[in-house]
Amino acid sequence: MTEETKSITLEVAEYSSSVSYADLPPPLVHRAKEAVVDGLGVMLAGHGSDCARVVRSYLGDMGLSGKSSVIGEGIRLPAQFAALANGVSGHALDFDDTQISSVPDRVYGLLTHPTVPVLSAALAQAEETGVGGRELLAAFCAGVEVACKVAETIAPRHYQGGFHSTGTIGVIGAAAAAARLMGLDVEATRHAIGIAASKSAGIRVAFGTMTKPYHAGAAGENGVVAAKLARLGYTTDPDALDGRWGFFQVAGGGSDPQLIRGKLGSPYAFVDPGVSIKPYPCGSLAHPSMDAMLELVTENDVRPETVEQIRFGTSSNVLNALRYREPHNELEAKFSIPFCMAILVLDRRGGIAEFSDETVQRPDVREMMARVVPYLHEGLEARGFERILSLIEVQLRDGSVLSREASTSRGTPERPMTREELEAKFDDCARETISPERQRGALDAVYALEDLDDITELTALLSG
Repeated sequence: MTEETKSITLEVAEYSSSVSYADLPPPLVHRAKEAVVDGLGVMLAGHGSDCARVVRSYLGDMGLSGKSSVIGEGIRLPAQFAALANGVSGHALDFDDTQISSVPDRVYGLLTHPTVPVLSAALAQAEETGVGGRELLAAFCAGVEVACKVAETIAPRHYQGGFHSTGTIGVIGAAAAAARLMGLDVEATRHAIGIAASKSAGIRVAFGTMTKPYHAGAAGENGVVAAKLARLGYTTDPDALDGRWGFFQVAGGGSDPQLIRGKLGSPYAFVDPGVSIKPYPCGSLAHPSMDAMLELVTENDVRPETVEQIRFGTSSNVLNALRYREPHNELEAKFSIPFCMAILVLDRRGGIAEFSDETVQRPDVREMMARVVPYLHEGLEARGFERILSLIEVQLRDGSVLSREASTSRGTPERPMTREELEAKFDDCARETISPERQRGALDAVYALEDLDDITELTALLSG
C-alpha cells in the first residue's frame, strides 16, 4: 500500500488515535484555548434559548444521570446526552466559530463550524472518562483537525447541494475526539469514524429554525455514540469515508484526496489557515457587511431619521443564505440582510441583546428593514466566491450617498480578535448564567488547561 492508495479512513484513524499533548505545537495550543473560551462562551449564551430548553426538557424526561455536565445547569448526564445539550446550546445563537478553507473553490472559504460539535463531545467524554486538561486538549485538537480536513476534502457540492456541514462533518470530528479520549486503538477508531459517517445528518432547509442548532448537538451526541459502539466491538466498512458508496461519494459526489493525505496536523487547520471567531450572533456571511455598516454609521454619525434607503448589493450565495427579507423571529433574523442592517442603524450594536424576538417585532426595526433593498450585484458575482463581498450604499434624505465595499470582518485570521475582545465576547455570552467571579475562574482555567488534573475543575465553574 502506497500513500496514494492508502485508505483515507485508515489515515484519519491512525492520526486521531495517536495524537498526544506533547505533539501539539505552542501556536496550536494557543489557538485551541481561544476556541475553547469561545466555545464555552457560546454554550453559556445559548443555554437560555428556546431550543436548548426544549432539548433539556426532553433529556429530563428520560430520568437519566451520569458524569458529564450540562453547561449552565447543575445536572450531569451520560456523555452522549450532555454532548447533545451542550452542542445545541453552543450553536443556538449562531455565535460559534467558522472554519477557513485553504483552497479558493470552497464557497467563501467557510466550510463548517468546527468547535462546538467537537468540544461538546470531547468535554462530555473527558468528564465521563475522568481525565485532565492535557487529554482534553489533545482530543479536541485531533477532532477539530479531522473535521476541518474532511470538510476541505469533500467536494464543494456537499454544502452547495444543501448539506449543513456542521452536522454532517462535525459528527466525524466528534467521533475522533471521543475515540481518542476512550483510548481506542487504530482499528476501533476506524470503525468509530465509519459509524459516525453513517450517522451524519443536517440539511440547510433548517437554517433559521430550531433544527439548525440541533444539527450541532446531534453531531456531538452521535460522535460519542459512535465511539462507544466501536469500543464495544461494533463494526462497519473499514473504508466508510472513501470507499465505494462511502461518505465522500454519496454526500459530496467525490473528494480531493490531496487535501487530506499526509496533511493531518501538517499544518493544523486551527493555525493555518485558521478559524474565524464571530463578532455577531448571526450567519457569518453577514459579518463583513455588518462591520462595514457599523463603520459607516459611526464615522458619519448617521441618524435613523435621515436614512432614505439602504441598497445592499452582493452575490447570489450571500442572498441565498441570508434569505429572510421579513424575519418573524430571532432565528430568521440571523439570516436576514434587512434586519442586520437595520439594527446597526438604529442601535449601533449587533450583540446578543439585539438578536431577540422582541427586537424583531419593534416598529422602528420593521420600518427600517423596509428601507433595505438587497439585490444581486453582477460585478461582485463575477468576482467569484473566494471572499464575502458586498456593496452597501446608504442614501440619505439630503440626497447624499454613503457607500462602502465589504470583504472581511473582525475575528477572521486577517483581523483577529485581541484577548480583550475575546474576553468581552465571553462576558456578553456568560453574564446571564454565571457570576463575574466564575467567569474569571473559567477563563483562567482554560488558559492553564494543561495544568488541570481533573477537567471537572473547569466544568464546576460553568454550572450556573
